[in-house]
Amino acid sequence: MNKITRVSIIVFVCLLAGAAIIAGKDHESADRNVAPVDSNLPRLLDLGSHNCTPCQMMAPELEALSAEYAGVVNVEFIDVNEDPTAARSYGIRLIPTQIIFDAGGNELFRHEGYMSREDMAAKLVEFGYDSSPFQN
Repeated sequence: MNKITRVSIIVFVCLLAGAAIIAGKDHESADRNVAPVDSNLPRLLDLGSHNCTPCQMMAPELEALSAEYAGVVNVEFIDVNEDPTAARSYGIRLIPTQIIFDAGGNELFRHEGYMSREDMAAKLVEFGYDSSPFQN
């Protein structure tokens, strides 16, 4: 075997080992990042990163929306850098991405980029999810 072939094999084996290590970390982080939620509720899922400026701008918006829609809609955030498997499983092309699911898990809406609390709330109302169901 010539030197180039040996080096190529070593590099390939190292890449495979690195991918296996990263895949193990992805699985562990997936278990840590997603909080338990009421599966009987619709869900607004935001996929982004703690290091992304538009995602950082959305953090207080999501927090306010979560408080406003408590018990009506589950509002969740997944950091795709910490959980790349989530990015793949949800088909994320750009962050932040917001996805609204009905209570049965069916995707109703998808938006890529920054989205204000007001715009997210309006979209939830459009699908019949009112933050104040007991008000007239």
